[in-house]
Amino acid sequence: MPSPSSSTPPPTVSFVDAVKQRYGSADDNTEEPLGAVFSQDKKWQFVGVQQTRVKQSRHDRLTLVVLRNCGINVAMHEPSATTAAGGGPKELQETSMIRLEELDLSENTALSLAEVGKLMPYLPRLATLQLCSIPDLLPMAPPATTALSSSHLSKLVLNNTGFRSLAQLSALVELPQLKELHLDSNKLTSLDVVVAPPPASAGTAEGMAASDSGAGAAAGEVVFPHVTTLSLAHNELSDWRAIGVAIVQAFPALTQLYLTDNKLEDLVLPETLVARAAADEALTAELEDGGVLQPYRYLRPLTLLCLKDNATLCNTSTLDAVRIFCPQLATFRITYSTLLPTWNETNARMYVVAALPTITTLNRGTVRPKERLDSELLYIQRGLLQRQMDEESRDGADNVSGSATAAPLPCIAYPLLDVLKEKHKDVVLALQRDGDTATTTGAGYVMITVTLYFVNGYAAAAATSSSSSPMTTQTSKLPSTLTVAKLKALVQKLFQVKPVNQRLSYRSGDDGVLELQTPLDNELETLGYYGVSDGSIIYVEDASLR
Repeated sequence: MPSPSSSTPPPTVSFVDAVKQRYGSADDNTEEPLGAVFSQDKKWQFVGVQQTRVKQSRHDRLTLVVLRNCGINVAMHEPSATTAAGGGPKELQETSMIRLEELDLSENTALSLAEVGKLMPYLPRLATLQLCSIPDLLPMAPPATTALSSSHLSKLVLNNTGFRSLAQLSALVELPQLKELHLDSNKLTSLDVVVAPPPASAGTAEGMAASDSGAGAAAGEVVFPHVTTLSLAHNELSDWRAIGVAIVQAFPALTQLYLTDNKLEDLVLPETLVARAAADEALTAELEDGGVLQPYRYLRPLTLLCLKDNATLCNTSTLDAVRIFCPQLATFRITYSTLLPTWNETNARMYVVAALPTITTLNRGTVRPKERLDSELLYIQRGLLQRQMDEESRDGADNVSGSATAAPLPCIAYPLLDVLKEKHKDVVLALQRDGDTATTTGAGYVMITVTLYFVNGYAAAAATSSSSSPMTTQTSKLPSTLTVAKLKALVQKLFQVKPVNQRLSYRSGDDGVLELQTPLDNELETLGYYGVSDGSIIYVEDASLR
């Protein structure tokens, strides 16, 4: 037999009830004063508590209200169920929240979208509305009338709310000024404009045709013409083309797209197309209807693209595709560890910066001109080395196979190599050619100017130094192919520290960038491998000193 408490309906909590409980009210005299607290024989005085309470209780001055998990289930009390103090629209009118601009009603799981809609006429300046973690907020059955209507709401956050299709959302809300829409954590495997109804057990061909035409008409009416920012993070989206179909129709003004933590596939374009784009050749035919790039045209207006935490993006060809698809891209976010798992984070960032010439912000860090220069030089160093390795591997294959047909050309790992070499030809040493056969003087390299800084050099300064003060810094011009072992030999001559006692690390010389020192801990690797660029500072520490 159920207990009496189990059959008791939950108490009715209105929006105004939650506001008064959270922020207080001008006529609330039941609360204990918070100005002083006694603990044993000491008295603690909280300065400004009463003034803060009074300020918050003036609801007409609030611009931000957060009412997460407050048990709200109705917008207002029914007049018949209220006391003489008033109910219904009157209680909302008395709060006079005319300055409220941002409202968060997340985690109120008993709240319906229709109840939220009742609040809109009393919040004339509301611009941002968050309704997260309410799994049943968006019903699948289309309502008779629009549940949420506002002529001024510009940002709507519907994370984990039961969203299934854009047609479902379009039928529930009427927001002509909506500019930012968040649909995170809704377990989406595709971004559908219209969810196809389940097939009927028995139906005529005429009925099925009518159903299809009705779905097509409904899909054509789904459009959010002013939305510029769309977030689809923390879902299970994988198909770039399917996402594009919905975006082209429903979000024609989109410029910022967040696809964090999904299952997106790598974008791999034909090598010839990537090479043509790198040579600044127009791809007009490919972008037209029926072209190979036509399904990705929705990416061209983007100025922000976030692809972080997509563990399935593990091919650098995705960066080449992003460069081609997003010619106006300024802000980009991606996870380095999956894209370039064998590179350290500093070098991986430099590769991404060089591969995307238009970006000015990468993973919330500003791309300064000095960083772009260093990144492009690293790209050239690695690209020349890769090109030499490819040539050597082809020569080796020819020697083994004899008269066998030549192996196919390798994938283009550095498609911007020739463009960047021409851009920085004043610092890149030219390749030497012998007849028609291209050869190199070892590995392609550049000369870089670095500053060697002896961290604890004062204690280890040579007594026979020609200078009266200990020499702790030295500027040198070194080839990028210099190994760490040879660098240690040079350091020994300069600072009289045995290689076995040397601990080397470096960072770029840009004082405007916060970065950790990268250790040079492998004597067999070169400065170019570690990404040491022109103007870098190499720190020398004598490990024998205690």
